[in-house]
Amino acid sequence: MGNTKEKKGLFDFNFKGMRIEARLRKAFNVIIMIASIGSVVGILSLMIMLSSYKKAMDNYALPQGDIALFMNEYAECRSNMRGIIGYEDQSEIDMMVEQHATHKAETYRILEENIFPTMVTKEGQESYAKIKAALDAYFVKEAEVISLGASTDQELSRQAQYMAIEELTPFYNALDAEVLSLMNVNITKEKETEVVIGLLEVFCVLFMVALLIGASIGAKRIAHNISTGIAKPLAELEKRFEGFAEGDIKTPFPTSSAKDEIAALMNASHDMAERLQMIIFDVERLCQQMGEGNFDVESDCASAYCGDLEGLLVAINNMNKNVSRALQEVEDLATQVNVGANNLAEAAQDLAEGATDQAASVQEMLATMNTVSEGLRDNVSSVDEAYHQAMKCADDALLSRQEMGNMVESMSRISETSKKIENIIAEIESIASQTNLLSLNASIEAARAGDAGRGFAVVADEIRVLADQSAKSAIDTRALVENTLYEIEEGSKVAHRTADVLDGVVNAIQKIADTSKVLSENSEDQATAVEQADAGIARISEVVQSNSAAAQESSATSQELSAQAMSMHDLVSRFQLKQS
Repeated sequence: MGNTKEKKGLFDFNFKGMRIEARLRKAFNVIIMIASIGSVVGILSLMIMLSSYKKAMDNYALPQGDIALFMNEYAECRSNMRGIIGYEDQSEIDMMVEQHATHKAETYRILEENIFPTMVTKEGQESYAKIKAALDAYFVKEAEVISLGASTDQELSRQAQYMAIEELTPFYNALDAEVLSLMNVNITKEKETEVVIGLLEVFCVLFMVALLIGASIGAKRIAHNISTGIAKPLAELEKRFEGFAEGDIKTPFPTSSAKDEIAALMNASHDMAERLQMIIFDVERLCQQMGEGNFDVESDCASAYCGDLEGLLVAINNMNKNVSRALQEVEDLATQVNVGANNLAEAAQDLAEGATDQAASVQEMLATMNTVSEGLRDNVSSVDEAYHQAMKCADDALLSRQEMGNMVESMSRISETSKKIENIIAEIESIASQTNLLSLNASIEAARAGDAGRGFAVVADEIRVLADQSAKSAIDTRALVENTLYEIEEGSKVAHRTADVLDGVVNAIQKIADTSKVLSENSEDQATAVEQADAGIARISEVVQSNSAAAQESSATSQELSAQAMSMHDLVSRFQLKQS
């Protein structure tokens, strides 16, 4: 009974009342069992087919080759027998006898060792017995033929040949018939085995197809039941969680009577939703009471705030305490502000009166600074004019110094030119001396020439006269040039001294101009400073007036602040605070 119930439970595809892990394990076990049954049946069928195929090969197909070898061997024996009774040479006859014995032994060996073990059927064993008997009868008769014809006697050979044809041939044909009968039996058995293997193959294919179809249908049903049992409650839970995320906390969570993890999840979600609903409603009540001014309120379900939610209750209580404390402090501060505002109003009134007196004093100081500023402006104008005059004199002196320098340079150039003239005069004196010497030589030569040289002597006298005049003129010119050079040198010295004096004058004028410029800049700075002081006093006047106005406004503000402090006190008194 226990096994029966277990089998029924195993093939119960609904899997109701099971956890997901057990459900999936059982589903996979069923699928594995079906696949194992199919594999076992397929393996058994394959083994049966392989066994049948091996049996057919070993007992029917492969023996056909051995039978062919058997037929070939006794055919060789017959061929050797014919050589024995046909050859005339004794050595050839002996060789054929030896070969015949070998082939005869091989014939029996193949029959007994290769063919006999494959005779597993009754028909095969009967055929084997007939073949063995026919073979024995053939070799008995063949031995008679060989004993008769194994000689060189022609007469005996002809008798043996006649006996082989007439008496031995029927034995040989009977043996062939039995062997062919065995081969037909093997062929028949092989075909029967092929039919069995074909039927087994068809059965195996049909069984595997049916098993595959059944396994597919069962797996589909199992998958449908498992997926439905998982997806449907999860879809309901998902839909409820979506509503919960959108703020719907009143709709109850779905529950399940199953005993799997999803049912546990749904029940846990239901409990969680109830706890959160209780907490949210409690928080809503607390916030509503505090929003209405009642801070003397506490939670109705403090035990529901467990785990991480405990921090929420702690935060609400802290907020309640802190707001109550803050409102209490605001009320205390409002009283202090009221007292301070009254004191501030009195001080502001005194400040306003003092600011009015300061404004009058600042106005008088402003008038005095304006007078000083105008005097400084006049001084700045005078100093600036003196600076411009000094700069003009400095420019004129500088120009005179430049002109004097130009004059000195011109006198230097004249001196250089006079020195060049002196050199030219020296050359003229040299030429006159040489000319005088030439005229003397010409006169001597003319005297030597006599009458023929008289005209040349006259010319020579004239040349000498001109040379003497040129030398005298050169001497006079040298004296004039030397006097000129002396005067130029003296004028150059005077010009240099004058230039040095002008340099001193220019420098002195430049210093005066610089001093005037410094005075002008200082006067300008003083005027600017006075203007800035004037502007500062003006700003001070504005500030004093502003302070006076601010003091009056502060007085009014203090009175208003006092009134607002009273209003704040009245406002805080509306709240019902928790007494600590």
